Amino acid sequence: MVEVVGLTMIFSFLVGTILILLFTSDQANTKNLYLKKAK
Repeated sequence: MVEVVGLTMIFSFLVGTILILLFTSDQANTKNLYLKKAK
C-alpha cells in the first residue's frame, strides 16, 4: 500500500510540473504575440 501511495505522489508531482510548464510556456507565447501585434 505504501508503494501505491508513493507512486501516486510521484505521478501527481510530475503531472503538476508538466501543467506548470505548459501554463508558463503559454503565457510566454501570448506575450510574444502581443509584442508582435504592438510592433
